[in-house]
Amino acid sequence: MLQEQSRLFQRVLFFIDVSLVAGSWILAYYVRFEFFPAMDILIPPEAVPFWVYLQFLPWILIASMTVFWATGLYNHDRAERLYSLVFSVVKSILLGLLVVIASLSLYRTFNFSRLHMGIFGSITPVLMVLVRVALYMGLQRARQNGKFLKRVLIVGAGKTGKRLRDAFEEYPWMGFETVGFLDDNQSRTPDWLGAVDDLARVVKDAEESESPIDYVYIALPLSASEKIKNLVGTLSTSLTNVCLVPDLEQYDLLNGRVTEVAGLPVIHLLDETPIEFRRVAKRAIDIGFSTLILILFSPCLLVIAIAVKMSSPGPVLYRQERMGLNGKKFLMFKFRSMPVNAETDSGAVWSKAGETRATRVGSFLRRTSLDEFPQFMNVFKGDMSVVGPRPERPVFIQEFRDQVPQYMLRHKMKAGITGWAQVNGWRGSTSLEKRIEFDLYYIRNWSLGLDLKIMLLTIWKGFVSKNAY
Repeated sequence: MLQEQSRLFQRVLFFIDVSLVAGSWILAYYVRFEFFPAMDILIPPEAVPFWVYLQFLPWILIASMTVFWATGLYNHDRAERLYSLVFSVVKSILLGLLVVIASLSLYRTFNFSRLHMGIFGSITPVLMVLVRVALYMGLQRARQNGKFLKRVLIVGAGKTGKRLRDAFEEYPWMGFETVGFLDDNQSRTPDWLGAVDDLARVVKDAEESESPIDYVYIALPLSASEKIKNLVGTLSTSLTNVCLVPDLEQYDLLNGRVTEVAGLPVIHLLDETPIEFRRVAKRAIDIGFSTLILILFSPCLLVIAIAVKMSSPGPVLYRQERMGLNGKKFLMFKFRSMPVNAETDSGAVWSKAGETRATRVGSFLRRTSLDEFPQFMNVFKGDMSVVGPRPERPVFIQEFRDQVPQYMLRHKMKAGITGWAQVNGWRGSTSLEKRIEFDLYYIRNWSLGLDLKIMLLTIWKGFVSKNAY
Protein backbone atom coordinates (compact mmCIF):
# COMPACT_ATOMS: atom_id res chain seq x y z
CA MET A 1 0.00 0.00 0.00
CA LEU A 2 2.82 2.40 0.92
CA GLN A 3 4.70 1.66 -2.28
CA GLU A 4 1.53 2.26 -4.30
CA GLN A 5 0.99 5.62 -2.58
CA SER A 6 4.59 6.61 -3.23
CA ARG A 7 4.35 5.59 -6.89
CA LEU A 8 1.11 7.50 -7.26
CA PHE A 9 2.73 10.62 -5.80
CA GLN A 10 5.69 10.21 -8.17
CA ARG A 11 3.42 9.83 -11.19
CA VAL A 12 1.27 12.82 -10.27
CA LEU A 13 4.34 14.98 -9.73
CA PHE A 14 5.90 13.70 -12.96
CA PHE A 15 2.88 14.65 -15.08
CA ILE A 16 2.59 18.01 -13.31
CA ASP A 17 6.21 18.69 -14.27
CA VAL A 18 5.53 17.63 -17.86
CA SER A 19 2.72 20.19 -18.00
CA LEU A 20 4.88 22.87 -16.39
CA VAL A 21 7.79 22.33 -18.79
CA ALA A 22 5.46 22.38 -21.82
CA GLY A 23 3.62 25.44 -20.54
CA SER A 24 6.89 27.25 -19.80
CA TRP A 25 8.22 26.54 -23.29
CA ILE A 26 5.07 27.95 -24.90
CA LEU A 27 4.79 30.89 -22.49
CA ALA A 28 8.43 31.80 -23.11
CA TYR A 29 7.70 32.01 -26.84
CA TYR A 30 4.83 34.47 -26.37
CA VAL A 31 6.75 36.54 -23.83
CA ARG A 32 9.73 36.75 -26.18
CA PHE A 33 7.96 37.43 -29.48
CA GLU A 34 4.70 39.06 -28.39
CA PHE A 35 5.17 40.85 -25.08
CA PHE A 36 8.62 42.39 -25.57
CA PRO A 37 7.92 43.85 -29.04
CA ALA A 38 4.54 45.22 -27.90
CA MET A 39 6.23 46.97 -24.99
CA ASP A 40 9.05 48.30 -27.22
CA ILE A 41 11.54 46.91 -24.71
CA LEU A 42 13.86 45.83 -27.50
CA ILE A 43 13.92 45.48 -31.26
CA PRO A 44 13.54 41.77 -31.93
CA PRO A 45 14.75 39.87 -34.96
CA GLU A 46 12.16 38.58 -37.36
CA ALA A 47 9.78 36.41 -35.36
CA VAL A 48 10.02 32.68 -35.95
CA PRO A 49 6.61 31.01 -36.45
CA PHE A 50 5.16 29.40 -33.34
CA TRP A 51 4.91 25.98 -35.01
CA VAL A 52 8.71 25.86 -35.40
CA TYR A 53 9.21 26.08 -31.64
CA LEU A 54 6.25 23.80 -31.04
CA GLN A 55 7.73 20.98 -33.12
CA PHE A 56 10.70 20.82 -30.76
CA LEU A 57 8.52 20.51 -27.67
CA PRO A 58 8.48 16.67 -27.65
CA TRP A 59 12.28 16.60 -27.56
CA ILE A 60 12.33 19.27 -24.83
CA LEU A 61 10.00 17.11 -22.73
CA ILE A 62 11.95 13.90 -23.34
CA ALA A 63 15.32 15.45 -22.52
CA SER A 64 14.07 17.38 -19.48
CA MET A 65 12.09 14.58 -17.89
CA THR A 66 14.86 12.04 -18.47
CA VAL A 67 17.31 14.28 -16.64
CA PHE A 68 14.81 14.98 -13.86
CA TRP A 69 14.24 11.27 -13.32
CA ALA A 70 17.93 10.37 -13.54
CA THR A 71 18.89 12.97 -10.93
CA GLY A 72 16.45 11.49 -8.41
CA LEU A 73 13.93 14.32 -8.46
CA TYR A 74 11.06 11.88 -7.98
CA ASN A 75 12.59 9.80 -5.21
CA HIS A 76 10.04 10.67 -2.56
CA ASP A 77 11.43 11.05 0.96
CA ARG A 78 9.01 11.79 3.77
CA ALA A 79 11.80 13.22 5.94
CA GLU A 80 13.11 15.62 3.29
CA ARG A 81 13.29 19.25 4.41
CA LEU A 82 12.00 22.13 2.31
CA TYR A 83 15.41 23.66 1.54
CA SER A 84 16.68 20.23 0.44
CA LEU A 85 13.63 19.85 -1.80
CA VAL A 86 14.21 23.26 -3.43
CA PHE A 87 17.91 22.52 -3.91
CA SER A 88 17.10 19.20 -5.63
CA VAL A 89 14.69 20.95 -8.01
CA VAL A 90 17.14 23.72 -8.92
CA LYS A 91 19.98 21.23 -9.43
CA SER A 92 17.90 19.01 -11.71
CA ILE A 93 16.55 21.95 -13.72
CA LEU A 94 19.98 23.48 -14.29
CA LEU A 95 21.31 20.15 -15.51
CA GLY A 96 18.23 19.60 -17.69
CA LEU A 97 18.55 23.08 -19.16
CA LEU A 98 22.20 22.43 -19.96
CA VAL A 99 21.29 19.20 -21.79
CA VAL A 100 18.49 20.95 -23.72
CA ILE A 101 20.68 23.88 -24.81
CA ALA A 102 23.54 21.57 -25.80
CA SER A 103 21.23 19.37 -27.87
CA LEU A 104 19.48 22.28 -29.60
CA SER A 105 22.81 23.83 -30.53
CA LEU A 106 23.35 20.85 -32.86
CA TYR A 107 20.33 21.92 -34.92
CA ARG A 108 21.69 24.23 -37.64
CA THR A 109 18.56 25.11 -39.64
CA PHE A 110 17.99 28.23 -37.53
CA ASN A 111 19.21 29.71 -34.26
CA PHE A 112 16.93 29.56 -31.26
CA SER A 113 16.39 32.85 -29.49
CA ARG A 114 18.74 33.12 -26.53
CA LEU A 115 16.23 35.37 -24.80
CA HIS A 116 13.56 32.70 -25.28
CA MET A 117 15.85 30.08 -23.69
CA GLY A 118 16.63 32.46 -20.84
CA ILE A 119 12.93 33.09 -20.18
CA PHE A 120 12.22 29.35 -20.37
CA GLY A 121 15.07 28.62 -17.97
CA SER A 122 13.71 31.21 -15.53
CA ILE A 123 10.02 30.36 -15.63
CA THR A 124 10.39 26.57 -15.33
CA PRO A 125 12.24 26.40 -11.98
CA VAL A 126 10.02 29.06 -10.43
CA LEU A 127 6.84 27.16 -11.33
CA MET A 128 8.24 23.78 -10.28
CA VAL A 129 9.45 25.14 -6.95
CA LEU A 130 6.13 26.92 -6.27
CA VAL A 131 4.16 23.73 -6.98
CA ARG A 132 6.38 21.70 -4.66
CA VAL A 133 6.27 24.30 -1.91
CA ALA A 134 2.47 24.36 -2.11
CA LEU A 135 2.29 20.54 -1.99
CA TYR A 136 4.88 20.44 0.79
CA MET A 137 3.08 22.99 2.96
CA GLY A 138 -0.30 21.40 2.34
CA LEU A 139 1.01 17.95 3.23
CA GLN A 140 2.82 19.34 6.27
CA ARG A 141 -0.36 20.99 7.57
CA ALA A 142 -2.39 17.84 6.95
CA ARG A 143 0.11 15.70 8.84
CA GLN A 144 0.20 18.12 11.75
CA ASN A 145 -3.60 17.77 11.87
CA GLY A 146 -3.29 14.00 12.12
CA LYS A 147 -3.87 13.07 8.47
CA PHE A 148 -1.72 10.84 6.27
CA LEU A 149 0.20 9.59 9.30
CA LYS A 150 2.33 6.45 9.27
CA ARG A 151 2.43 4.33 12.42
CA VAL A 152 5.93 3.51 13.63
CA LEU A 153 7.16 0.81 16.01
CA ILE A 154 10.68 1.22 17.39
CA VAL A 155 12.65 -1.87 18.40
CA GLY A 156 15.19 -0.80 21.01
CA ALA A 157 14.58 1.82 23.70
CA GLY A 158 18.17 2.95 24.08
CA LYS A 159 19.45 6.46 23.39
CA THR A 160 19.20 6.00 19.63
CA GLY A 161 15.63 4.72 19.76
CA LYS A 162 14.51 7.54 22.03
CA ARG A 163 16.25 10.15 19.87
CA LEU A 164 14.37 8.72 16.91
CA ARG A 165 11.06 9.02 18.77
CA ASP A 166 11.90 12.58 19.82
CA ALA A 167 12.73 13.52 16.21
CA PHE A 168 9.35 12.23 14.99
CA GLU A 169 7.63 14.31 17.67
CA GLU A 170 9.74 17.41 17.02
CA TYR A 171 9.14 17.32 13.26
CA PRO A 172 5.50 16.29 12.81
CA TRP A 173 5.61 17.29 9.13
CA MET A 174 7.35 13.95 8.46
CA GLY A 175 4.06 12.26 9.29
CA PHE A 176 5.39 9.52 11.61
CA GLU A 177 3.45 8.53 14.72
CA THR A 178 5.31 6.38 17.24
CA VAL A 179 3.04 3.67 18.67
CA GLY A 180 5.61 2.42 21.17
CA PHE A 181 8.82 0.52 21.86
CA LEU A 182 9.88 -3.09 22.02
CA ASP A 183 12.74 -3.66 24.44
CA ASP A 184 13.89 -6.45 26.73
CA ASN A 185 13.98 -3.97 29.63
CA GLN A 186 10.46 -2.78 30.43
CA SER A 187 11.66 0.01 32.74
CA ARG A 188 13.49 1.88 29.95
CA THR A 189 10.37 3.59 28.60
CA PRO A 190 6.72 4.11 29.54
CA ASP A 191 5.77 3.35 25.90
CA TRP A 192 6.86 -0.27 26.32
CA LEU A 193 4.75 -2.72 24.30
CA GLY A 194 6.73 -5.89 24.93
CA ALA A 195 10.08 -7.61 24.57
CA VAL A 196 12.02 -7.67 21.30
CA ASP A 197 10.89 -11.24 20.65
CA ASP A 198 7.26 -10.05 20.79
CA LEU A 199 7.66 -8.28 17.45
CA ALA A 200 5.64 -10.78 15.40
CA ARG A 201 2.77 -10.70 17.91
CA VAL A 202 2.65 -6.89 18.11
CA VAL A 203 2.67 -6.51 14.32
CA LYS A 204 0.00 -9.19 13.88
CA ASP A 205 -2.24 -7.69 16.59
CA ALA A 206 -1.97 -4.28 14.92
CA GLU A 207 -3.00 -5.76 11.56
CA GLU A 208 -5.99 -7.54 13.07
CA SER A 209 -7.12 -4.33 14.78
CA GLU A 210 -7.09 -2.60 11.36
CA SER A 211 -4.40 -0.18 12.59
CA PRO A 212 -1.37 -1.76 10.95
CA ILE A 213 2.17 -0.72 11.72
CA ASP A 214 3.60 0.92 8.62
CA TYR A 215 7.25 1.13 9.66
CA VAL A 216 9.44 -0.81 12.08
CA TYR A 217 12.65 0.97 13.02
CA ILE A 218 15.26 -1.37 14.50
CA ALA A 219 17.52 0.67 16.80
CA LEU A 220 19.67 -2.05 18.36
CA PRO A 221 23.45 -2.05 18.91
CA LEU A 222 25.68 -3.69 16.30
CA SER A 223 26.49 -6.43 18.80
CA ALA A 224 22.91 -7.69 18.34
CA SER A 225 23.49 -8.52 14.65
CA GLU A 226 22.07 -12.05 14.94
CA LYS A 227 18.93 -10.77 16.63
CA ILE A 228 18.54 -8.07 13.96
CA LYS A 229 18.81 -10.75 11.29
CA ASN A 230 16.02 -12.77 12.97
CA LEU A 231 13.80 -9.70 13.28
CA VAL A 232 14.15 -8.90 9.59
CA GLY A 233 13.26 -12.51 8.79
CA THR A 234 10.20 -12.27 11.01
CA LEU A 235 8.99 -9.11 9.26
CA SER A 236 9.53 -10.56 5.79
CA THR A 237 6.13 -12.25 6.08
CA SER A 238 4.33 -8.93 6.50
CA LEU A 239 3.92 -5.75 4.45
CA THR A 240 5.60 -3.63 7.11
CA ASN A 241 8.53 -1.46 5.98
CA VAL A 242 11.71 -2.14 7.93
CA CYS A 243 14.45 0.42 8.63
CA LEU A 244 17.72 -0.17 10.47
CA VAL A 245 19.11 2.59 12.68
CA PRO A 246 22.19 1.04 14.32
CA ASP A 247 22.77 2.19 17.89
CA LEU A 248 26.18 3.86 17.63
CA GLU A 249 25.95 5.81 20.89
CA GLN A 250 28.72 3.61 22.31
CA TYR A 251 31.10 5.18 19.77
CA ASP A 252 32.42 8.73 19.92
CA LEU A 253 31.41 9.75 16.40
CA LEU A 254 33.11 12.54 14.48
CA ASN A 255 31.51 13.57 11.17
CA GLY A 256 29.62 10.27 11.13
CA ARG A 257 27.62 9.55 8.00
CA VAL A 258 26.56 6.70 5.72
CA THR A 259 27.83 6.24 2.17
CA GLU A 260 28.04 3.23 -0.10
CA VAL A 261 30.67 1.30 -2.02
CA ALA A 262 29.41 -0.92 -4.85
CA GLY A 263 25.98 -0.94 -3.23
CA LEU A 264 27.35 -1.78 0.23
CA PRO A 265 26.43 0.68 3.02
CA VAL A 266 29.48 2.15 4.74
CA ILE A 267 29.18 3.86 8.14
CA HIS A 268 31.83 6.54 8.72
CA LEU A 269 32.61 6.71 12.46
CA LEU A 270 35.63 9.04 12.45
CA ASP A 271 36.12 11.11 9.32
CA GLU A 272 36.87 14.58 8.03
CA THR A 273 34.03 16.90 7.15
CA PRO A 274 32.60 15.75 3.79
CA ILE A 275 32.88 17.99 0.74
CA GLU A 276 29.55 19.77 0.47
CA PHE A 277 28.12 23.20 -0.22
CA ARG A 278 28.95 24.45 3.29
CA ARG A 279 32.63 23.62 2.84
CA VAL A 280 32.69 25.35 -0.54
CA ALA A 281 31.05 28.39 1.08
CA LYS A 282 33.55 28.28 3.94
CA ARG A 283 36.46 28.27 1.49
CA ALA A 284 34.91 31.17 -0.45
CA ILE A 285 34.55 33.13 2.80
CA ASP A 286 38.16 32.34 3.70
CA ILE A 287 39.45 33.65 0.37
CA GLY A 288 37.29 36.78 0.45
CA PHE A 289 37.90 37.60 4.10
CA SER A 290 41.67 37.01 4.01
CA THR A 291 42.00 39.13 0.85
CA LEU A 292 40.00 41.94 2.48
CA ILE A 293 42.09 41.84 5.67
CA LEU A 294 45.43 41.83 3.84
CA ILE A 295 44.36 44.81 1.70
CA LEU A 296 42.66 46.93 4.39
CA PHE A 297 45.35 46.36 7.02
CA SER A 298 48.32 46.58 4.66
CA PRO A 299 49.44 49.98 6.11
CA CYS A 300 49.28 48.55 9.64
CA LEU A 301 51.15 45.41 8.53
CA LEU A 302 53.84 47.58 6.96
CA VAL A 303 54.32 49.50 10.22
CA ILE A 304 54.56 46.23 12.18
CA ALA A 305 57.08 44.86 9.68
CA ILE A 306 59.27 47.95 10.10
CA ALA A 307 59.03 47.71 13.90
CA VAL A 308 60.00 44.01 13.84
CA LYS A 309 62.95 44.71 11.56
CA MET A 310 64.20 47.51 13.83
CA SER A 311 63.70 45.50 17.04
CA SER A 312 66.36 42.88 16.28
CA PRO A 313 68.37 41.51 13.36
CA GLY A 314 66.65 38.91 11.21
CA PRO A 315 63.74 38.43 8.87
CA VAL A 316 60.37 40.09 9.42
CA LEU A 317 58.35 36.90 9.01
CA TYR A 318 58.88 33.70 10.96
CA ARG A 319 58.02 30.45 9.20
CA GLN A 320 57.20 27.56 11.49
CA GLU A 321 56.15 24.02 10.57
CA ARG A 322 52.64 23.13 11.75
CA MET A 323 50.24 20.24 11.21
CA GLY A 324 46.89 20.86 9.51
CA LEU A 325 44.01 18.93 7.94
CA ASN A 326 44.55 15.15 7.91
CA GLY A 327 48.06 15.54 9.31
CA LYS A 328 49.37 17.54 6.34
CA LYS A 329 52.32 19.71 7.36
CA PHE A 330 52.72 23.31 6.19
CA LEU A 331 54.76 26.41 6.99
CA MET A 332 52.76 28.88 9.06
CA PHE A 333 53.61 32.58 8.83
CA LYS A 334 53.94 34.90 11.84
CA PHE A 335 55.61 38.19 12.53
CA ARG A 336 58.90 37.29 14.19
CA SER A 337 58.62 38.06 17.91
CA MET A 338 61.90 36.54 19.17
CA PRO A 339 65.57 36.77 18.20
CA VAL A 340 66.47 34.37 15.39
CA ASN A 341 68.54 32.14 17.74
CA ALA A 342 65.97 32.01 20.58
CA GLU A 343 65.59 28.20 20.46
CA THR A 344 69.19 27.31 19.69
CA ASP A 345 69.95 26.16 23.25
CA SER A 346 66.47 25.30 24.57
CA GLY A 347 65.05 23.59 21.51
CA ALA A 348 61.33 23.70 20.81
CA VAL A 349 59.44 24.78 23.95
CA TRP A 350 55.96 26.08 24.62
CA SER A 351 55.51 29.74 25.48
CA LYS A 352 54.52 30.22 29.09
CA ALA A 353 53.88 32.91 31.69
CA GLY A 354 56.98 34.99 32.41
CA GLU A 355 58.25 34.53 28.85
CA THR A 356 61.55 36.45 28.45
CA ARG A 357 62.70 35.33 25.00
CA ALA A 358 60.49 37.77 23.08
CA THR A 359 61.74 41.18 22.00
CA ARG A 360 59.97 44.29 23.31
CA VAL A 361 58.09 44.66 20.03
CA GLY A 362 57.47 40.91 19.88
CA SER A 363 56.05 40.86 23.41
CA PHE A 364 53.53 43.54 22.44
CA LEU A 365 52.61 41.71 19.25
CA ARG A 366 51.98 38.50 21.19
CA ARG A 367 49.82 40.12 23.86
CA THR A 368 47.66 41.73 21.18
CA SER A 369 47.78 38.72 18.77
CA LEU A 370 49.06 41.06 16.02
CA ASP A 371 51.85 38.57 15.30
CA GLU A 372 49.17 36.23 13.90
CA PHE A 373 48.09 38.53 11.04
CA PRO A 374 50.44 37.03 8.40
CA GLN A 375 48.50 33.77 8.79
CA PHE A 376 45.85 35.28 6.54
CA MET A 377 48.34 34.46 3.78
CA ASN A 378 48.07 30.81 4.89
CA VAL A 379 44.30 31.16 4.73
CA PHE A 380 44.46 32.57 1.21
CA LYS A 381 46.77 29.71 0.14
CA GLY A 382 44.40 27.11 1.60
CA ASP A 383 46.67 25.77 4.35
CA MET A 384 44.37 27.22 7.01
CA SER A 385 40.89 28.62 7.52
CA VAL A 386 39.83 31.74 9.37
CA VAL A 387 38.09 29.55 11.96
CA GLY A 388 39.22 26.12 13.10
CA PRO A 389 41.38 24.35 15.70
CA ARG A 390 44.72 26.08 16.17
CA PRO A 391 47.55 24.18 14.41
CA GLU A 392 50.34 22.75 16.53
CA ARG A 393 54.00 22.00 15.87
CA PRO A 394 54.66 18.34 14.93
CA VAL A 395 57.34 18.05 17.61
CA PHE A 396 54.72 18.68 20.30
CA ILE A 397 52.06 16.55 18.62
CA GLN A 398 54.19 13.43 19.03
CA GLU A 399 54.05 14.07 22.78
CA PHE A 400 50.42 15.15 23.08
CA ARG A 401 48.87 12.38 20.96
CA ASP A 402 49.73 9.78 23.61
CA GLN A 403 48.94 11.98 26.60
CA VAL A 404 45.57 13.43 25.60
CA PRO A 405 42.76 11.11 24.43
CA GLN A 406 41.29 12.02 21.02
CA TYR A 407 43.99 14.63 20.42
CA MET A 408 44.53 13.63 16.78
CA LEU A 409 40.82 14.05 15.97
CA ARG A 410 41.29 17.82 15.88
CA HIS A 411 43.11 17.31 12.57
CA LYS A 412 39.84 16.21 10.92
CA MET A 413 39.12 19.91 10.36
CA LYS A 414 41.26 22.52 8.63
CA ALA A 415 43.33 24.51 11.15
CA GLY A 416 42.26 28.08 11.85
CA ILE A 417 43.57 31.46 12.97
CA THR A 418 40.93 31.56 15.69
CA GLY A 419 38.67 28.88 17.13
CA TRP A 420 36.01 27.95 19.66
CA ALA A 421 38.65 27.09 22.26
CA GLN A 422 40.45 30.41 21.82
CA VAL A 423 37.37 32.64 22.19
CA ASN A 424 36.50 30.72 25.36
CA GLY A 425 39.91 31.46 26.91
CA TRP A 426 41.68 28.16 26.24
CA ARG A 427 44.85 29.41 24.59
CA GLY A 428 48.50 29.66 25.55
CA SER A 429 49.66 27.47 28.45
CA THR A 430 46.17 26.39 29.56
CA SER A 431 44.56 22.96 29.95
CA LEU A 432 45.23 20.91 26.84
CA GLU A 433 42.31 18.60 27.67
CA LYS A 434 39.85 21.50 27.78
CA ARG A 435 41.22 22.85 24.52
CA ILE A 436 40.67 19.50 22.81
CA GLU A 437 37.17 19.32 24.31
CA PHE A 438 36.26 22.69 22.77
CA ASP A 439 37.94 21.85 19.46
CA LEU A 440 35.95 18.62 19.12
CA TYR A 441 32.74 20.42 20.07
CA TYR A 442 33.41 22.85 17.22
CA ILE A 443 34.05 20.05 14.69
CA ARG A 444 30.92 18.12 15.70
CA ASN A 445 28.71 21.21 15.66
CA TRP A 446 30.34 23.14 12.86
CA SER A 447 28.20 25.46 10.77
CA LEU A 448 28.72 28.71 8.91
CA GLY A 449 26.69 30.40 11.65
CA LEU A 450 29.06 29.09 14.33
CA ASP A 451 32.02 30.35 12.29
CA LEU A 452 30.47 33.82 12.15
CA LYS A 453 29.84 33.75 15.90
CA ILE A 454 33.48 32.83 16.59
CA MET A 455 34.73 35.57 14.27
CA LEU A 456 32.59 38.17 16.08
CA LEU A 457 33.71 36.88 19.49
CA THR A 458 37.33 37.08 18.34
CA ILE A 459 36.88 40.76 17.52
CA TRP A 460 35.19 41.33 20.88
CA LYS A 461 37.52 39.44 23.19
CA GLY A 462 39.85 37.18 21.24
CA PHE A 463 42.78 39.47 20.40
CA VAL A 464 43.97 40.46 23.87
CA SER A 465 44.16 37.63 26.39
CA LYS A 466 45.85 37.09 29.72
CA ASN A 467 47.05 33.74 28.34
CA ALA A 468 48.79 35.31 25.32
CA TYR A 469 52.52 35.67 25.96
